[in-house]
Amino acid sequence: MKPGDIRTFKKGQGNAVVVAVGVWVKRQGKALHIHLAGISGKQTTVTNQRGAERYHRTLFRDLRNLLIESNCWPYGDEGSETETREPR
Repeated sequence: MKPGDIRTFKKGQGNAVVVAVGVWVKRQGKALHIHLAGISGKQTTVTNQRGAERYHRTLFRDLRNLLIESNCWPYGDEGSETETREPR
């Protein structure tokens, strides 16, 4: 399996896709960026920096938890603020 591998399968009324995606975290300044690579040969990021264009709390949280469970998170508790909702 390598980033970009794609398989399709039937799910419900339509088709679904499984894609192998590379996921890793890197500090960029004060913020942490989780990188995703392998979809159509492209790469994108999501960050824990509120107000940034690439901020997405739940996606960052879920990918952070994936990296933690895989022993690939070197930043301790950093990013854990995404575990709770922001006050409205």
